[in-house]
Amino acid sequence: MRAAFLQTFGSLALRSAQGEPLKFPQKGLLLIAYLALGRKDRIGRDETSLLLWSDLDRSVRHTNLRKTISRIREAQASAELDILTLTDDMITLSPEVRLEIDAALLERADAPLDSMTELLRRPFPGDADIPFGDFSRWVLAQQRRHVQLLRSRLLDPASVCTISQTARREAAFFLLERDPQDEAVRRSLAGDDIGSQQTTESLAPVTSMIVTAEPRPASGTLPITAALPRLALLPPVLRPGTPRGVAGTIGALIEDITIGLCALRSVAVVAPYTAQRIQQSSDKVEILAKHSVSYLVDTTLSPESLFVQIIFVPLDRIIWAQHFPVDGQWAAHRKRIATVIADCIAEQLRGHEQPLGDYERHPDAYHAYLTGVQQTTRLTLPAVRSARRGFRQAIYINPDFSHAYSSLARTYALEWVLTAHGDRALLTKAEENALMAIEQRPDLAVGHKELGVAKLYLGQMDESLEALARAEELSPHYADAVHSYADSLAHASRPAEALEKIKKAIQLNPISPDAYFWSAAGASFFVGNYREAIAYIERMVEQTSADRLRAASYAMLGELGLAKRYRRKDRQANPYFDLEKWLTVVPIREQWQKAMYRDALLRAGY
Repeated sequence: MRAAFLQTFGSLALRSAQGEPLKFPQKGLLLIAYLALGRKDRIGRDETSLLLWSDLDRSVRHTNLRKTISRIREAQASAELDILTLTDDMITLSPEVRLEIDAALLERADAPLDSMTELLRRPFPGDADIPFGDFSRWVLAQQRRHVQLLRSRLLDPASVCTISQTARREAAFFLLERDPQDEAVRRSLAGDDIGSQQTTESLAPVTSMIVTAEPRPASGTLPITAALPRLALLPPVLRPGTPRGVAGTIGALIEDITIGLCALRSVAVVAPYTAQRIQQSSDKVEILAKHSVSYLVDTTLSPESLFVQIIFVPLDRIIWAQHFPVDGQWAAHRKRIATVIADCIAEQLRGHEQPLGDYERHPDAYHAYLTGVQQTTRLTLPAVRSARRGFRQAIYINPDFSHAYSSLARTYALEWVLTAHGDRALLTKAEENALMAIEQRPDLAVGHKELGVAKLYLGQMDESLEALARAEELSPHYADAVHSYADSLAHASRPAEALEKIKKAIQLNPISPDAYFWSAAGASFFVGNYREAIAYIERMVEQTSADRLRAASYAMLGELGLAKRYRRKDRQANPYFDLEKWLTVVPIREQWQKAMYRDALLRAGY
């Protein structure tokens, strides 16, 4: 008897007994899967046409079926393998061919749990276009059955001693990602080895964030049954110099934190396998959208500390960040540290109910907002103006969108800096939009931060520092607010304090935007660390915007050739720059700073 193998997970394909791919029409492969995994091995032609093309008229369905059958006959003749027996009224799985199928693994009583989990991570039925109607309902029923088979295997008391701890955890993570309310699976995970009732009890009260919006599973993936916001805890990024022994302990710690977060009833935790795929992806925006992730917990391990930050994905904004010191007692207290970190994350999620609800009600506004945010990562005038269009669109869709008003304010302030024309109208617009943001959400730091920036450039130093102090008070870990505070301190002729603040902002946000390094360069310049100022500029992605400061730094070092080189580059980008006019409008409190900057630029040839 001849044999063939049908692959239904990952990709839909038919292979010979020797493993060679057999060309077969996709609709034919779907039909083979339907018959092989269903309760009957034959189906009438009329029923087949309705199954595969339920949204078309009867005459069109039958025409399509005739063409598909013709292609199946050609494929079977070419392979010399009649998998389907085709008659005038019936389509039957041929008894002359032994058909093996990957999904059969799930039915085996001795199937390894890790193999079952690995199989179910792949989409079913492969990458095929699933016909609408009865067939799509059959696919959904099969996916649910697959999950149930994995669950039964995990919870089978007779299998406890034969399944490894790692396999149990991976299966439990996979199942809880799809149904966070499954108490039996949760108990199997909590009882695996963490054994900490304290963790469960301390995290359980966070229940106010359940939302009713439907999740957006990717086509062909297993269904997510709980309509909850989704959180991904990424594996740590290792900084140079991190000992390998510590890295191994941190990996176990991250798994402990994941177990603790799975005790939450208000969030679906993405399985570690999926989190690793997210981290490795070259297009994180796309993969986060594919997995409907609302919260991203990013971790970075250095020789001194573990840095943990929570990013609210719809706003692409850090809502919490903290460093946890790494010392000799780390491994001994791993469980307790995991509980502390999980508690911190849970507390932040509890306080983030309103932004999540806003996102669920106005996803189009958030999409427009994110389009703008992606533009502002580049400090160029075209990028800033393009970003403004995105923020205006977001406000048009949702007039109460506080973050969009804040970001709109930022574009006007940035344009004022980049053009260096001293256009006060830009700053007035920045101030107005910042005040609108505060009016919408006075409890959010970002509006106060942008108001502080606008006040700074308007020359109102005390009001600027007051607004920025309020922003830092509202959100001590908000790196952007700390950065703006540092910038205002530098303009208030307190560059040493500014440098300490900006270093804190860079520590809070290790993958810092260009603006942080630009501010750090400015503060370094005014404390006389010109080489350090140049080093900060060289860490920027778009360095052109800081060429004037770089020219000034090289001039103060006496390297006039390089100073003049960067002066020429700055002149090309800003041909109408007027040094004396700029010094009259740039907000600097004490004259010594203006004199220092003027002297440096004159030495550079301005």
